[in-house]
Amino acid sequence: MLAIVDTHFPWLLSGFRYWENYQFYNIDKEVLFFSLNKMNDYFPTEVHPLEHITQYPITDIYCVFLNHTLGLLDYPKEIPGKQNYGLSKLIQERNISIHATIYPGGGYEENFLDQAEEGLRFLGSHPNVKNVFTNVDDVKRIVPRAHRVAGVPVNTDFYEYAQRQQSDKIHLLFAAFNRREKGFKYFVKAFNRLAPSKYHIHIVGDWAKELYAIRNSNFTYYGPLLPADLRKVYYKCHIFINPTYRGSSAFWNRHIHKRYITLDGFPTAAARDAMSTGCCLISTNSRHDHTVFVPAEDYLEIREKSPEDIIKALEYLYCNKDEILAMAQKGSGKIKKNLDYRKIVAFKYNIITNKDEGSAPF
Repeated sequence: MLAIVDTHFPWLLSGFRYWENYQFYNIDKEVLFFSLNKMNDYFPTEVHPLEHITQYPITDIYCVFLNHTLGLLDYPKEIPGKQNYGLSKLIQERNISIHATIYPGGGYEENFLDQAEEGLRFLGSHPNVKNVFTNVDDVKRIVPRAHRVAGVPVNTDFYEYAQRQQSDKIHLLFAAFNRREKGFKYFVKAFNRLAPSKYHIHIVGDWAKELYAIRNSNFTYYGPLLPADLRKVYYKCHIFINPTYRGSSAFWNRHIHKRYITLDGFPTAAARDAMSTGCCLISTNSRHDHTVFVPAEDYLEIREKSPEDIIKALEYLYCNKDEILAMAQKGSGKIKKNLDYRKIVAFKYNIITNKDEGSAPF
């Protein structure tokens, strides 16, 4: 019996994890779901508290992120965000197989790489860890048997493609949780230098205290939005702008104030969802990840912390509006081909359950 264990669930704002779990249920109605912190969003079957997992004849556990997987195995060393769940004895006694997806973040932090790599070696040698899925080259290097996936899955049914109409005024979208590394101030610096008659920006997230920096009124602020409401904003916009960059955030560890680098995956979850609906993407690419998306073909790539690059990209697209539609269609097509949640979850499920794995979905 397969169990899927998540941290905060069911939680629509968890994005890809919600839709991935949803698709596991669509494939196999016998899958059980457990949550460390049970949330209240809709899910089509019961989600159990993690402490109840001992009551069921579990044979396999699937989870996402390095710190979460190490927590299930009561890994004795420190990883950012890890807490041990006291389940390692149960896992060993019942010989439960562990299957995990390791994406960027979730304990895989840039200047905690030594600790992360040690944790990965622990996973690679642990007798109960049977499969690791990843879109990170270093994970493949350390865990050679790891299966490659193209990236975070997208619900391409929920975020269905719809071609935008050309317009004299281009609608731009900035959507992210408030964090300095999301690059909001660089986006605003660029926007303040653009002709108000050409562009309107839509801003989603907890940015109310930052809006004072915008010098004109041609913007709409929504605050944080649930996925169904955010999707409506996607369809209003032509371009999604993601100026995220490498940065640092405070992390307390044994009363010592340390710094660790935070770095988003590429494209970000919101950017992928927006692209799936037909938004053209302008984005930094701090990870230099060109596995799926080709710059100047599927999206426009900009440098970090560069208002000038944002302006240049927007002015180019304004003068070549057909490029917006062409690039958006190519980007959405790449998502449908490589990141569709049905294909990725089926690929993982077949491997976890020892069915014919076939080929990777990209």
